[in-house]
Amino acid sequence: MVARFLATQTFDRVQETMLRTAIILSAIIFLSASAEAQQGYEFEVYGAETPRRGLGELELHTNFVPSGAQLVDDVDGRATHRAFRSSIELSAGLSSWLEASLYTVTYARNSAGVAYVGNRARLTAIAPTAWSLPFEAGISQELGYARPGFAESPWAYEITPILGKDLGRISLLVNPAFERGFGRGIHAWEFEPRGEVNYALGPVGAVGLAYYTVLGPVAKFDQRSDQRHQLFLTGKSELRSGVEGGLGIGRGLTRNSDRWVIATKLEFSL
Repeated sequence: MVARFLATQTFDRVQETMLRTAIILSAIIFLSASAEAQQGYEFEVYGAETPRRGLGELELHTNFVPSGAQLVDDVDGRATHRAFRSSIELSAGLSSWLEASLYTVTYARNSAGVAYVGNRARLTAIAPTAWSLPFEAGISQELGYARPGFAESPWAYEITPILGKDLGRISLLVNPAFERGFGRGIHAWEFEPRGEVNYALGPVGAVGLAYYTVLGPVAKFDQRSDQRHQLFLTGKSELRSGVEGGLGIGRGLTRNSDRWVIATKLEFSL
């Protein structure tokens, strides 16, 4: 029993050391160093929870733009008006505090057909409960590839701190994301924060508001008319055991934002 206890304590210390190292390395990368990582294919505010070790999730994100840009955009690479954008994400819990995810992204529009856009890989680490922080915390790192014509840069890197807090039925999440494209031309770090507030309607459902922005380069934000600001009214519920569904209706608040977006999410526990 003593040996087992000591082994457990040692393993926990190793996990904590690895997580602290990952956070420090992420900070170094950020300070030493776009294409949008989500690029409208996925509207999601990352939470500070991961599947249990050995378990996983399959997520299907799909959104339709009934009113958006009708011309090809230098950043997004494709017109968004009446377009469908989707991503399929497979994630797995590597430990109690670490999760790995892989995405495949697609685009469809009546005049353009269905197209494969690219792939992404994401690694998310969360602060263990043993740290006894007054809030939930984590950090996500994502590397994405997009085919020519679908983004300003073929490669993009995103680092996203995750901050959350539960206040009874109300929960808050904030993702102050920083993104940088690389591969062609000159690129700068861009600030693209997002966040959401939810009100629980019971153990398996909630309604809320989510806000997504693209403010522009960290050194000097774009003019507000060139920024992207979208406010979503959201709802989610457990449809059946192991299956969760979500719906969001978004309104663009600036000239450079899609006027309306309808986003859906299906999540299957594996």
